[in-house]
Amino acid sequence: MFRFVSFLFLLFITTTAWAQPMLPDITGSTDKGINVISWNCQYDGIKSIAVQRSSDSVYNFVTLGLVRNVKKGAQAYIDGHPKPGKNWYRLYIVFNSDLTWYSNRFKIMVDSADILNARVLAPNDSLQKLVANIKIEETKSDINTTNTTNNTTEANNTETPPQPIPPPKITLDIPEEESEDGLAYIKSQYVFTNPFTGHVTLDLPDYRSHHYSVFFFNQDEKRILEINRVTEEMIIIDKRNFQKKGIFKFELRQDRKVLETGFITIY
Repeated sequence: MFRFVSFLFLLFITTTAWAQPMLPDITGSTDKGINVISWNCQYDGIKSIAVQRSSDSVYNFVTLGLVRNVKKGAQAYIDGHPKPGKNWYRLYIVFNSDLTWYSNRFKIMVDSADILNARVLAPNDSLQKLVANIKIEETKSDINTTNTTNNTTEANNTETPPQPIPPPKITLDIPEEESEDGLAYIKSQYVFTNPFTGHVTLDLPDYRSHHYSVFFFNQDEKRILEINRVTEEMIIIDKRNFQKKGIFKFELRQDRKVLETGFITIY
């Protein structure tokens, strides 16, 4: 039986050396394959804020989801399923007057190894319940940014350009203790969601030596999909077979005995 894993975003937010940018500026950070976008909203009368992501910063932006709390103040969005490499984010903001507006674009680089090693996470819409727990830690910089706008060099009497303040760091504490939140699970080495395609992979190298079968269940414990006999070392199951997003339970049997139970995510 797999243990549940909960995510707790650690304390603290500093207000002296760093503060969240005001719209239309956004910032963000990554840790263990999870990206967090954050900003401060100074406007009333916002109808919706959609978070969009692209790999090229110009085209192919797709909407990941909506921000739950659009009231004035600190806001954030958790992307638990980023792509390896470049992830460009922007906000699409709609006011009550139907005025629309885009934020700036912000890039977060994600190591493919972090994605491969990540635990089984719920879809992004479920992860947003953790936004209230997000805490942001300033990133220390060796560059002295004090009075850079008025600093000049004697050699050429030119102003030294101000140095950008490093983006914040999101620190995650992931205790391996049982919980009931259902947001994260330990990943199976045999049955798992491919983080690059979103499809489900069955990887059973010794399939010729045993009779393997796999059964998938929804959250109501109803069987929705089954493979009665695994006849190849690797099988790819198209995520559309699951018909909706969410976490699904699986049961892997070897010679008709339960070998492993676990969870996969369709996102």
